[in-house]
Amino acid sequence: MLAYADQLRLRTRVARDGSWFALIVFGFVVLIATFFYRNPELTAHSPGCHAATFGFYCNVKTVSQGPFGAGLGSPAFSPTVSPWATTYWTISVFVAICVIVAFYRIRARASGVSGRIWPFACIGTAALALAVASRGWVTIDIPGDFWIRGMQALVVIAVVLGVLAAIERRWSFSLFVVGFLGLAILSTLYDVSNLFSRLGIGGSWNGRDQGLPNLILPGLYLIVGGVVFWLLVRRTQHAVQST
Repeated sequence: MLAYADQLRLRTRVARDGSWFALIVFGFVVLIATFFYRNPELTAHSPGCHAATFGFYCNVKTVSQGPFGAGLGSPAFSPTVSPWATTYWTISVFVAICVIVAFYRIRARASGVSGRIWPFACIGTAALALAVASRGWVTIDIPGDFWIRGMQALVVIAVVLGVLAAIERRWSFSLFVVGFLGLAILSTLYDVSNLFSRLGIGGSWNGRDQGLPNLILPGLYLIVGGVVFWLLVRRTQHAVQST
């Protein structure tokens, strides 16, 4: 009876597991954000730029656009981020949360196995709202290195995935989320392009493309992880059905 109960518990967890889907969704959200972090090609004749003895210099400020202003992804004085970055992060992360919740609900109806998903939706939305309201933590006493690159949304995604890990209660997924949190903090505090350059990878990632590796690395991490977890779920399903 105990063996049957363990097998039934395993089947239940496998039937409702949608963590792999959440990783893939957020992975694409992060990768699509690269379109907002490719800097325009500046010249001495660009708006805000002036010729100098040795080349030119620019006094360019990002003017926030959209209903969510600047902060979460676009510091108000940064020339390196699109003024629409905050709007993109706010809408895309919220939509991603809704899509993941819908996926869990549809999966629950199809399998007949349901579980709590409301903490993921509520805490995730609250974390996103707090980040937007605080202008991406720009206006509070946090070192500038945390928000100057406009990568705070990665930390929000890490918090959201952390809530999902607490719901799923799987040590492998929890360790994976901890790894992503480390990448999110790295991308927030450091120019990952420097690391790539030292390894001899992507030498063209400088200047206008310098911020892209800060998104490409965590984005690929999520997508590859989502595919791996999906394969593990499939293998577990086959193993459970054959017993």
